[in-house]
Amino acid sequence: MTQRIDEGPAVGARAPRFLLGFFRRGSTAVRLRGFCAVRCISVVAVTALLVIVLTVGAFFAALARGPIASDWLAPKIVEALDDLYSHRYQFGISSVAIASTDHGLTFTVNGLAVKSGERTILAAPRAQLSVDPRALLIGRLTPRRLDVLDLELRLEVLPDGVVAISAPGADPVAIPLDAPSPAEPAAEAQVAPVAPSLRQAAGALRAVMNFIVDPESPVAAIDKIGVSNARLVIDDRTLDKTIVYDDLTLSFDKIAGARRLRLGATGSSGHVGAEVEAKGGMGERRTLDARLRSLSMEEVALAAGARALPFDTDAPLSLDLHFALAGDGRVVEASGKFSVGEGFFRLEEPDAEPFMLQELSISGRWDMERRLLAIEPVEIRTSVARLSFKGALTPPAEGTGVVGLSFDLARPGAFLPTRHGEAPLVVENAGLTATLDLLAKKYKVERVYLDGPEVHATASLDVDGAQPDGTHLKYAIRATQTPLRSVLRIWPTQVAAPTRMWMDEHITAGVMRSGTLTADLDQQAMTAGRYERPPPDAALRGDFDLDNATLVDAVPGLWPINAMNGHIALTGRTVSFVASSGVMESAPGRKLAITEGVFRAPSLGFDPAPAWIELKLAGGVEAVADILSLKSVAPAASLPMDANQLKGQIEGKLRIDFELGLAAKEEHTRITVDAETSNLAMERFIGKERLEGAALRLVSDREGLRVTGAGRVFGAPVTLDLRRAAGEKGQAQAQLSFSLDDAARARAGYGFTGVSGVVGVQVQTRLPIEDSESQFEIDFSKAALDHPLPGVTKPLGKPGRASFTLVKRPDGSALEQLQAEAGPQQFSGVVELGRDGVLRSAKLSQAKLSPGDDMRLEVTRGGDALKLVVRGANIDARPLLRYLSQPSAEPQAAAAAGKPSNSDDFDLDLKSPIVTGHGKQILSNVDLRFERRGGKPRQLSLTGNFGREPFAAMLTRHPSGAPQIDLSTSDGGAFLSFLDLYHRMESGALSATLLLNPGRSDGTMRIHDFYLQNEPAIRQLVMQGAARTDDKGAAHFDPDSVKFARVQSTFTWANGRLTMRDAVMSGTDIGLTVDGYIDLARDRIDVSGSFVPAYGLNNLVSNIPVIGFMLAGGQHEGVFAVSFRVSGAFSAPVLTVNPLSVIAPGLLRKVFGIVDGTGTGRLPESATAPR
Repeated sequence: MTQRIDEGPAVGARAPRFLLGFFRRGSTAVRLRGFCAVRCISVVAVTALLVIVLTVGAFFAALARGPIASDWLAPKIVEALDDLYSHRYQFGISSVAIASTDHGLTFTVNGLAVKSGERTILAAPRAQLSVDPRALLIGRLTPRRLDVLDLELRLEVLPDGVVAISAPGADPVAIPLDAPSPAEPAAEAQVAPVAPSLRQAAGALRAVMNFIVDPESPVAAIDKIGVSNARLVIDDRTLDKTIVYDDLTLSFDKIAGARRLRLGATGSSGHVGAEVEAKGGMGERRTLDARLRSLSMEEVALAAGARALPFDTDAPLSLDLHFALAGDGRVVEASGKFSVGEGFFRLEEPDAEPFMLQELSISGRWDMERRLLAIEPVEIRTSVARLSFKGALTPPAEGTGVVGLSFDLARPGAFLPTRHGEAPLVVENAGLTATLDLLAKKYKVERVYLDGPEVHATASLDVDGAQPDGTHLKYAIRATQTPLRSVLRIWPTQVAAPTRMWMDEHITAGVMRSGTLTADLDQQAMTAGRYERPPPDAALRGDFDLDNATLVDAVPGLWPINAMNGHIALTGRTVSFVASSGVMESAPGRKLAITEGVFRAPSLGFDPAPAWIELKLAGGVEAVADILSLKSVAPAASLPMDANQLKGQIEGKLRIDFELGLAAKEEHTRITVDAETSNLAMERFIGKERLEGAALRLVSDREGLRVTGAGRVFGAPVTLDLRRAAGEKGQAQAQLSFSLDDAARARAGYGFTGVSGVVGVQVQTRLPIEDSESQFEIDFSKAALDHPLPGVTKPLGKPGRASFTLVKRPDGSALEQLQAEAGPQQFSGVVELGRDGVLRSAKLSQAKLSPGDDMRLEVTRGGDALKLVVRGANIDARPLLRYLSQPSAEPQAAAAAGKPSNSDDFDLDLKSPIVTGHGKQILSNVDLRFERRGGKPRQLSLTGNFGREPFAAMLTRHPSGAPQIDLSTSDGGAFLSFLDLYHRMESGALSATLLLNPGRSDGTMRIHDFYLQNEPAIRQLVMQGAARTDDKGAAHFDPDSVKFARVQSTFTWANGRLTMRDAVMSGTDIGLTVDGYIDLARDRIDVSGSFVPAYGLNNLVSNIPVIGFMLAGGQHEGVFAVSFRVSGAFSAPVLTVNPLSVIAPGLLRKVFGIVDGTGTGRLPESATAPR
């Protein structure tokens, strides 16, 4: 015991002081009892602590493994939430679990339900509740943080405008967007709406601030309220569209003396975020900052309760707001900024053109001194403009709803080019002044102005939303001395859209000297505009005076009309443009001066809309032809010719009726032209020939195309009558009437030998002539025909005509249905020509040179020669013989030029049983074959009969190599009469040779045993030179039928002239010598010679040398003879006889003949050489 007591101080030293004092005062037993109590208490405390530690450890060990179900805490949590919200709501929890989270010890609540009355307003599958741990130590549950998890909220916008909000397990709530006001009794006076004021706005701001920072507010007692991992579904049935937001988070935190609200979600346009932060407490300076980021206009509209906005954009929206309140609740600061990011922007107007936004920001601050909202700056950066404004908004005065708004340009801006090559439209000054009466729903823009180097415009606007029939809109736009392109760049596309669109597309340059556009539109007109229908005619009025304007595509494809001065007038349904001057150039040098011009569209708003343009033109006809050749015009009024071939001047009117709009049809285009040309020329009018100096009247209307007038072709006058029926395309039917004289025909290439005078030609064709069939009518009444074709003749003034159809073929052309007649001469058939116009073939089913002809002719070209086949039953050869008796101009011209003849080489094959010649002579059973090459005969074979006497002619060769024709017949009289050389000879065996030389033929002729019947010259010579009876009265011979034994002569035939030399004709009773010529072409004769009576006796002396010449005068004369001369017209010759020659011997007779011109052998000077 002692030892234990001795240990007391040591123990006491370790014990507390109050125990030491106790032991000192008590006895030892007492001390022992106290020590035991202490030890018990210590053990209990340590044990309790160990239990607590073990319990807490076990609790946290259990938490580490997962939440701990604690449903027994549900009533406590419900009670705590009821106390927190002052029993305004009823809370329900299905189960509770304790879990460890980032926020510490947390109660996980399942099946959280919140009711207001009997209606469930929130039902969340899970929630997390954090409590105050200090309050928890004393057994109280004080919530400090509430997070609602996995909430799905559904918002439905119904077609009737009601918004229904629902969540799983919650009763849906229907909230009308536009709740109609209850009907009021009619007798009750209408209560005027209360105008919003600054005091109300400040009061609302204070209420928001108090709600956030007031310690007595429902949210002041809790540190954080949040929603996590939520989902929001918005079903907009008005637009049949569903919007889904995932990962929706909402948090309300109290940190460092501030209150912060954050909202975030992921929608179709990306992540959306909002943040509101409030600082300060009650009775001290308080601030509120709000920031919204990446909002879409769709979300803003939904939040504002608007079903549809008047515009559409995909640009992100941002908003920053800052407010500050003094301790007494006064608003001392207010500012904000609204920003729009990149995206497109389009008004919900059919005619509004979208554009791209790069930046749109509006910054503002409340100016305490001036009591207004200063808006500065307003930055606009789009694809069409770069502008910066500053301005102010004056709030309504107390008891009114009138808001004042004004803006001015902060610095020079510009409207950007909308077309390639345009320069920016600089704006140096701009501004806006407006008054907005929010109560009366009247909004008035007193003045909007734009001013710059190329723009001087003002405007005003008046919107009245209080009219019984809906909103009324009035506006007026004015511009002076502003380029038209600048006007169009500042002209909103939805204002008078059809007119603006037409001007933008068709007027590319010019200055608007002055212009006014006014409108007065009611609700119905504005609604019609949204459906692209025009307003009433009187609702819109525009007048614009233009200088130096350029009009393009007035008609699709029409060339620009430059330098136009005019006036544009428009109404709600019409537009017109009256020009006083202008110039159009379809190609370099092809200009048209427009002295008057009118464009009208009298019924806009229809598709298609009718329109017409009328121009009074003066200038080159080439430009008008270009207009009529346009693709949009040609189907209605194209010219049947190439515009490049036309030159000249034109003056007249052009009207084009057409359609505008997407449904316009080219076939409804109508062209009306009424113009006159002067000095018109057209290349290749006929072949290569041009029309010159034409004065034409051109009319194109509903009846078709008509062109009439006169000009010159081939240097000769021509009248033109061209017609084409309405609706026809391509070529036009034309009638051309020519009067071609010799020079014109030569120029045209139709200068045929034997045609003289004026030939009338009428052509009916489809222009251009080279591409179509042509009907030709040729009138020879004023022309003379002298063997243009062998045997064809017609005197001047007698009728004659020809007609045929000229048909173009790939390898040439053809004269079909050829009909020609001139008196008894008639031809019909078909003629084919090559591409070069050379005759290829001909088939004349009828060829008449005389009334009784029955002849057919076929011509074909083989190689370089024509083959002519003539078949007939009866052929009158007299016209051909007359042709052959005429001088040939072609060989002479060729010889003069030193060139061969141009006549075609040909082969002639002629057969006819009857060929009639002169003197009623008939050559029967004619078979003629003739070939010519190089202008020279190569073969001749002619057989036939004069009665029973044969006739033959053939081509042989002279020893010199020249061609020679040998003729023979037993009836020389018939042959000479057939040729119309001499008609008083009967019978006689004739043989002749004819040597064919260039330009002439030389020959000899012999005839035996023939008679001369009733020859006046013989009768007169006999009377002058010899007695016809003997002494007994018996007749020596009959002068009316004198027989000759022979006649022989050498002759030359050239150019229709027969020249005889040393011609001797003798018989038993009479002899003649003849020298001279007979010119059949000129109907002249001049021959002289000697008549020798009693030729058989009288001629004997002539055979004695020397003496015979002295006494007889020559070998074929006699001692007694009569000198004679026959001269004058061959058809009426004059016989001259020298009586003294009867008594003069031969040599003396010759002398007398020289004196009086009757001497034998005399040749007139003109006849000494063939012509």
